[in-house]
Amino acid sequence: MKQLLLASSALVLAAAVVSPASAAEKIKLGLGGKMEQYFGVVSQDDTAAFDPTVTGINTDTEVYFSGATTLDNGLTVGAMIQLEAQTNTGTPNADEQFAYIEGAFGQIQAGQKEGVHAQLAHEAPQYGLADDDVAAFFNPGNVLGAAYSNIVDTTVSSDDASVSYISPSLAGFSVGLTWTPTPGGALQANQETASHDQIEAAIAYNGEFSGVGIGADVAYIHTNSADVANLDDQTAWRAGLIVSYAGFEVGGSYLGLYDRGGLKDLDANAWNAGIGYKTGPFGVSLVYLQSDVELSATVDNDAEYRQWSLHGTYDMGPGVTLAAALFHATGELDFAAGNDVDADGTGGIVGLQLSF
Repeated sequence: MKQLLLASSALVLAAAVVSPASAAEKIKLGLGGKMEQYFGVVSQDDTAAFDPTVTGINTDTEVYFSGATTLDNGLTVGAMIQLEAQTNTGTPNADEQFAYIEGAFGQIQAGQKEGVHAQLAHEAPQYGLADDDVAAFFNPGNVLGAAYSNIVDTTVSSDDASVSYISPSLAGFSVGLTWTPTPGGALQANQETASHDQIEAAIAYNGEFSGVGIGADVAYIHTNSADVANLDDQTAWRAGLIVSYAGFEVGGSYLGLYDRGGLKDLDANAWNAGIGYKTGPFGVSLVYLQSDVELSATVDNDAEYRQWSLHGTYDMGPGVTLAAALFHATGELDFAAGNDVDADGTGGIVGLQLSF
C-alpha cells in the first residue's frame, strides 16, 4: 500500500514535469484564520478532599496562508499553512502545513496534515463546541491521579508528516489512503525503533434521498510497532453515521483501539451519539460521549469517562459566532482489587468564535 501511494505521487509529479511551459500564474497566498475564546466554570465535588469550583479560559487561534494555481494540463496545485498563534505555545509554529495536487484522479496531499481517517469522518452533531472542547474544562485526573486516562474523540489522527490520497466522489462514495512514516515523530524517515509506517484506509458516503441526507464512513488504521518483546502492532477501527432532515441531524461514531500504543492486549474504545437542530442563525445539540480504557494488560484495571453536553450556537454575522455548552461528566477508575474511585464535574462554557 505504501508503494501504491508513492507510485501515484510519482506519476502525478511526472505528468506535471513533462507538461509544456505553463502560462498559469505563480501561486499567491491568501490570508485567513480563526480565533476562538472560551470561558468556563466547573464544579467538581465528588470527594471530601477535593471540592473546587474551577474557572478557566481556553483559546485556539490560528493564522492561515493558502493559495492554488491551475496548470495548463488541468492539474490544480496548492498549499495550506496554518500557524498557531497562542502565546502559551512559545514561538508560533505550524499546526498544519501541506501541499496538494488535484485533478480528475482525485487529490494527493503531502505534508503535516491529519489522515483520511479523520478527514472523511462523521460524528455526532456538536454545534458550537466539540466534545473535546467541553472535556478540556473537566479534569478528573485532579482526583484520580496519573493512572487515569480517557479518550474524548473518536478520531486518533494527528498532524504528522504523511502522504494521503482521496478519490473523487463517485455516486456519493469516496475512498482515501494515508501513509505516515513516523507517527508522532520528527520530520524525517521512519524509525523502526518506535512506531512506524502507519497506514490509514477509509471509505465514506455522502448523499441525499428525498430530502434525507446520509453521511457515513468506515476506516481502518494499522501502525507497525518496534520489533521488540511485549510489543505488537496497534490497530484501530472507526465508523460514523449521520442522518439529516428538515434541519434535524441524528448520528454518532465509534472508535476501537487494539494493542494501544503497541502494548499487547491493551485496548480502548470511545463512542458518541447525539441529536441536533438548526434553524436560521440558531443551532442546538445534545450529545453523549463514553470511553473505556484498559490501564493494564495483566489485571482488570480500567478507566471510564462519561459526558453529557448540551450545545448551543448563534451566528451573529459573517464570521462571528456565539457558542455555549452545559455539561455533566464523570471519570472513574475501576480496579480489579476493588476500591473504585470516581470524580464528577458539572459546568458551563461560553465562547466567541471568529473566522477571517
